[in-house]
Amino acid sequence: MRGRHLAALVALLWVAVPSCVDAGERVAVLGDSITALDAGALEEDLGDDYRFSISGTPGATADQVLPEAQELAQRSFDQVIINLGTNDVLQWGSPEQAVAAIAQYVVMFDSARCVHVVTVNENMQNQLDGRSTSDGARELNDALRAFAETQDHVTVIDWNAAAEQSLNGAEPPSSTLTSDSIHPTPEGNQVLNGLYGDALGGCARAF
Repeated sequence: MRGRHLAALVALLWVAVPSCVDAGERVAVLGDSITALDAGALEEDLGDDYRFSISGTPGATADQVLPEAQELAQRSFDQVIINLGTNDVLQWGSPEQAVAAIAQYVVMFDSARCVHVVTVNENMQNQLDGRSTSDGARELNDALRAFAETQDHVTVIDWNAAAEQSLNGAEPPSSTLTSDSIHPTPEGNQVLNGLYGDALGGCARAF
């Protein structure tokens, strides 16, 4: 997740299946390297049902993807997924500031019917010294849920809950759905994308 010297990876995936109820739904995904590395799998898993515009910026904290958010927000989307905050936690940043940046992006996508914000994994280790970042991740998730409760069209995708269901026996523990306690494995991407699909489909049914 480290290194802003890595270029932002932006994948534009446009696939639609007319026979699907949700075919044609335009979905923006804004995130960091977790999103960038998942782009291909996301298109494979859900691309028959949704038209994705995916922006994943490796190493980025929540407030560092403002240019990418502004570029995406120039277009109209039916739904938006925001998966940010992991690097804020790993870099010992302020959870409140991270959620404030995410809240700003929610406002920017004001034409979207639903915006889905993703919790961060609460069992990550800092890659420099191996220290657990659980406290900061928990604070960020609490702030993220509190924000979502104030917005009628914002839902929470609980990646942390899925990750916690597969903790290993290490000390500190990490999820077997991740390769380095942070980035999802291929199985982890499949689980994450399943959560995305549930959230996207739930929005279509709710509205």
